[in-house]
Amino acid sequence: MYVYNVEKLVSRLIKECGWKRLTDVTPDSFQTWRGDQKKAPKTLNEYPASINAMLNWLVRTHRLLSNPLVAVKQVEERGRERRKRRASTEEQLRRLLSVSGRRRPVYLFALHTGLRRAEIEALLWSDVFLDVPKPYVLARASTTKNHLDAKIWLHGDLVEVLREIRPRDPALDERVFSRVPSMYMFKKDLAAAGIPYKDALGRQADFHSLRHTFGTNLSKAGVLPRVAMELMRHSDLRLTMKVYTDANMLPGAEGIERLPSLIKEGPHAGPHDLVTDCHRVSLDGTTSHKPGTAEGPDGQGVCHDLARSDTKCRK
Repeated sequence: MYVYNVEKLVSRLIKECGWKRLTDVTPDSFQTWRGDQKKAPKTLNEYPASINAMLNWLVRTHRLLSNPLVAVKQVEERGRERRKRRASTEEQLRRLLSVSGRRRPVYLFALHTGLRRAEIEALLWSDVFLDVPKPYVLARASTTKNHLDAKIWLHGDLVEVLREIRPRDPALDERVFSRVPSMYMFKKDLAAAGIPYKDALGRQADFHSLRHTFGTNLSKAGVLPRVAMELMRHSDLRLTMKVYTDANMLPGAEGIERLPSLIKEGPHAGPHDLVTDCHRVSLDGTTSHKPGTAEGPDGQGVCHDLARSDTKCRK
């Protein structure tokens, strides 16, 4: 598919730009062609990427002195996306899973792995390893977008579902999911769950938006950005953080509450203070004991969450 797409884009450029010889390939001819197109910026940027691959190869093999399009800048994509996607909330996802019936395992798989539609379709039971200490699936290089093998760790909920639907003795070439829902069926499930396909900002919730939800949930869960990049199988951290993380769903207000006070004495004790639901130890050594805290050897309360043995939980 990759080779097919590159050949299609390069052939179209050669034909529509009127290039018959290498000397015909000029920045002006390309930019004139690009100025007449009504395609999305992302699509337009795929054309120079494809032709540059060929031109750079010609330079490396001494068939061309230099790449004539090397100085041509890409079209700015930010703010000009025709297809804007959004992540879904936990409540929306629960409603979607509750109405999706036989399609529920596919949606759950996409939400907990971030795999793309084509990658899910190509998954075989021989790629699934559930009976190991840390269950995972192997996305083969022949099926992934970056053409690299990828080990995808599995969430506990997903392991249970896969064990339920796994045949007793699956064939090596048997697909995990016989059918991935079409866009038509996915829209029907969204409607049944009361989830709008497009929100007030024009952002849509298509099947690929489940991958955006996966990336956003990693950030919400506090997963380190570098780890999230690996789990998303991205080569650029900016793609993980800027494109596949829905900033509207991040806990910004809670982050502000964690900042220290600059006008009051002592540490800032906000609603998200690390010592939550523990007894307080006053400056003179007396304790204010809350129900549910244990008594230490010396009679003072011990926080179950933050302390071990006889270590006192102090503010």
